Amino acid sequence: MREILRWELRSPLNLAMASGGAVLIGLVMKRYYMTWSASSHQGPYGVDILGSVFRDAFTGDVYLLLALLVPFLVTLAVRLERDEGVALSVYSLPVSRVRILLAKFLAAFLVLFIFVFSVHLLLFYLHFADTPKAVIEVLKVQTIPMAFFYLSALLFMVSVAAVVAIASPNTYVSIFGGFVLLYLPEFLGAGWFWLLKWRDALTNYMWATISLSMDPVFGREFIKASLLPALVLTALYLLIGNWRDVR
Repeated sequence: MREILRWELRSPLNLAMASGGAVLIGLVMKRYYMTWSASSHQGPYGVDILGSVFRDAFTGDVYLLLALLVPFLVTLAVRLERDEGVALSVYSLPVSRVRILLAKFLAAFLVLFIFVFSVHLLLFYLHFADTPKAVIEVLKVQTIPMAFFYLSALLFMVSVAAVVAIASPNTYVSIFGGFVLLYLPEFLGAGWFWLLKWRDALTNYMWATISLSMDPVFGREFIKASLLPALVLTALYLLIGNWRDVR
């Protein structure tokens, strides 16, 4: 499983796709920071204000880009090889099918998490470099909650895309179906949509300054809208992948 995971992590196509997506996300976040700075806000900025800005950088536009990027990346790992006819060779390796599927899932998730979260941290630090002490204080407090947020949110998004990919008849349906499931409810303004609870968790940033355990990101409502369904969908992905013919 480790060798397959390393192989997937070194895939030039996956890395190029993740890099391009991270650049676009970075541009959106930079625009958000520039818009915020150009408004009525005047420096120097305090820790409380920067803490809010740091978390609010996960905007609707960032989610839209992720809703496009995640299905593409997961499809490259899970679905494309079946359409190209090389899946039989991959799944004939002396490794269980579940481990192969899990390695592909983890590779897509790790690449997304590392690239996207790194861009979030880097852009925040560079844009507010004029107030280094405040930036460092914000990162000390908010890095762990935001890391957990991205871990849970991306795990959920990857699990949704993985279920669609493994159940889809071809690559095109996989990409389009993953995007529709991830973004259409938000586009329609569905009140039950998970993104609303994600935003609520990010907005209540002040609790993290009191205690990490009090941050809504670690609360029951956020976990119920991200981590728990992600684990269920991951299990479903492995179940369907283990049952379905690789051709």
